[in-house]
Amino acid sequence: MTDYYSPARRPADELARQRAVDTSGFMGAAGDPALAAIVREAAELFGMPMAAISIVDHDRQWFPVEQGIGASETARAASFCAHAMVDASGAMCIADATNDGRFAGNPLVLAGPHIRFYMGMPLIADDGQPLGALCVLDRARGEPPSPAQLNAMAELARRALARAAALR
Repeated sequence: MTDYYSPARRPADELARQRAVDTSGFMGAAGDPALAAIVREAAELFGMPMAAISIVDHDRQWFPVEQGIGASETARAASFCAHAMVDASGAMCIADATNDGRFAGNPLVLAGPHIRFYMGMPLIADDGQPLGALCVLDRARGEPPSPAQLNAMAELARRALARAAALR
């Protein structure tokens, strides 16, 4: 195992992305029951003990709602979701973070919450700016998601974005 990991690159127009984060509705959504229900559904869909809506802010990833992680934020540099959001072509799945050079030395892998499996569906604003991801995590290695799981996760991400917009 290595003590090195790769933080995600920042999008080309980080200022516009941050404006989209600030106006998305997520920043005022801490503990929102509708978003919490979406996170619970994502965890149940994958049978995972951990799930969250992760919003990538200036220098942190912030969880307006989370299940099983036990933290409200982590450093952006350690964020798996920051990687997922910059390639908004679809879900990012890491079956075993200890075998992925981007994450093997990540503090979230080496210490609590000891992430092994990660699957994140990007949360993309209407203007195309990446905000973060809806993610599920486990301390055990996992299998790639099925097409049905990916479709359901994409629908949950759409519902999360719609709920945040309603909270603006």
